[in-house]
This record gives sequence, structure tokens and C-alpha cells, in this order.
Amino acid sequence: MYQHNAMNAYRSAVSQSLSDREADAECFRRLIAALESVAYEGDVIKRNQAIAKNQRLWSLIQRANAVEAGMVETEDRLLFARMADQAQKYGIRAMLDPTLSLTPLIEAASNVLEGLSSLAEDEG
Repeated sequence: MYQHNAMNAYRSAVSQSLSDREADAECFRRLIAALESVAYEGDVIKRNQAIAKNQRLWSLIQRANAVEAGMVETEDRLLFARMADQAQKYGIRAMLDPTLSLTPLIEAASNVLEGLSSLAEDEG
């Protein structure tokens, strides 16, 4: 019961404080920070944990764009699905090869963040 009430309070606070676009941008900011923090580090476990975050976020994006909600044009949904697919494939390769650079994952996340930030500026 307590957990349910706490979750409702959290959702209420979040819905009042961040727009969907702002929340998405924050997710990408955190992903970029996680990837950058391990990009040149030798700790494979931390690196793989950061890559796993990358995989989860892109998986959520892919899932969200696979469902037709009528809010996003089909062309944009296909673009997001392709980006998610490429980021996830590269993430798998990076997990299997600890010498593979994380720069492409950081750049993909940065590009999305830049797009989200410019859309937020246009709306605001």
C-alpha cells in the first residue's frame, strides 16, 4: 500500500515538474554522462553497465515507436526505430569487444539530446 501511494506521489510530482520532452532529454543527459565516464576507463564491468543502460533506453524508444499512437508521423517513428536498432547493435559489439570505442553511442545520444533541446526551445 505504501509503495502504491509513494508511486502516485512521485508520478504527480514528475508530471508537474517535467514535460515528456524534458524527461526524455534528462534520460539522454544521464546516458551520455554514464557512457563518457567509462569511455576511456579500463573497468570492463562498469563499461558494460553503462552500455546496458544504453541498451535499455534504446529498447524503450524502439518499443514506444513500434506502437502506433498517432502522435508521431510514421517516417519519424521509422527513423527512431532504425536509430535504436543501430545503437543496440553497436552496443552489443561494444560489450563483446572492450577495445571498441563508445564514441558512436555517445554521438547518437548527443544527437538525440540536441534535437530534444532544440524542440524544447522552439516550444518554449
